[in-house]
Amino acid sequence: MDRPISRRRPPTGGYARGDAKRVQIIEAALRRFGEDGFERASTRQIAQDAGVNPPALQYYFDGKEGLHLACAAYLAERLSGAMRAAYRRAESVGTDRGDALDALCDIMDALADFLFETSEAGGWSSFLARGQGEEGKAPAYVALRQAARDELDEHCNRLVGLITGTPPPDPRTHIRSLALKGQLMAFYLGRAGVLERLGWPDIRGPRLQMVKEIIRAQTRAALATDPLS
Repeated sequence: MDRPISRRRPPTGGYARGDAKRVQIIEAALRRFGEDGFERASTRQIAQDAGVNPPALQYYFDGKEGLHLACAAYLAERLSGAMRAAYRRAESVGTDRGDALDALCDIMDALADFLFETSEAGGWSSFLARGQGEEGKAPAYVALRQAARDELDEHCNRLVGLITGTPPPDPRTHIRSLALKGQLMAFYLGRAGVLERLGWPDIRGPRLQMVKEIIRAQTRAALATDPLS
C-alpha cells in the first residue's frame, strides 16, 4: 500500500522559522535524490550538502525513506501554492464556455511556469523527472504524483466538461483532459530531445512564453468544435 505524504508543518500551512534546518536538509536532499536517485543517494552526502551532521536526518525524518517522503510533501505543497490562483479562477467559473476555456488555459500556464521556471530555479526538476521512472522504487514518487494529479484532474475535467457539454465522469472528458495536458508534458518529459531539436539551452523566459502561447492556441482550437459531443 502506498504511504501517504507526511506533512509535518504548522496547521496554518507553510514552514515556521524553527523549521529552517529541516527545509535546508530537504532542499539538499531534493538535489541529491534528483542527481543520484533514491537507491544510490547517500544520506551522508545529503547531510554534508546541507551542512548538518548525519544524525540530523534521523532526528528530523526517521531515515532515508522519511526524508524522501518529506521531499515529496515539500514539492506537493509548493505546486499547490503555484496553482492556487488558477484553481481559484476555475472554481469561480459558472456555466460560460468562454470563461471555462480561459480558466483551463490559465491552469496550463501555471503548470508550465511551475515545471519549467519554478522547479528549475529551485533545483527540483531532476527529482520530479526521476519520479517518472523510479516510482516503483520509492513510495514518495507515487504519493507526489497522486497529490499533484488529483487536484489538477478535478479542475481540468470539470472545465473540459463545461466546454464540451460532456460530464466529468464520462471517459471522453478524462481522455480529452489528458490529451490537452499531454501537450505540455511532451515538452517536460522529452525535454532533452526538445532542447536538442530547437537548439535551446532551456525552456524558460521568452522560450517558455512561446511554448505557452502555442499550447494555448492549440487548446482553444481543439475545443472550438467537438465532433464527439
